[in-house]
Amino acid sequence: MRSLSMNLQSVVSLNKLPLHILVERLDSGHFIASVSELADCVAEAENREDAIASLQEKIKARLANIEILTIEVANNPWTDFIGMFEGDEEFAELAEELRTERELNINGAA
Repeated sequence: MRSLSMNLQSVVSLNKLPLHILVERLDSGHFIASVSELADCVAEAENREDAIASLQEKIKARLANIEILTIEVANNPWTDFIGMFEGDEEFAELAEELRTERELNINGAA
């Protein structure tokens, strides 16, 4: 098994952390606001603005004591395979046969 070299990087500032807020109108007329990146951050209110405002407070509380790290993976094992069949006529013939059999056009046409 290959070991991957990982570099943990800390996010310097949470002031500009992009989050996606989902706002949904219920059949009852109420609104639910949630954050896709934070499963436990959900707010419901009678109107859209109150749902979003309530959610923003929950987000602030949720992020108050957390640390966010970014993992950078070096030496991705999939890159070892890039170009490995370049110039291999036998592989090129096999690939063309497969494309023909599957009616694929690698130039984007159907």
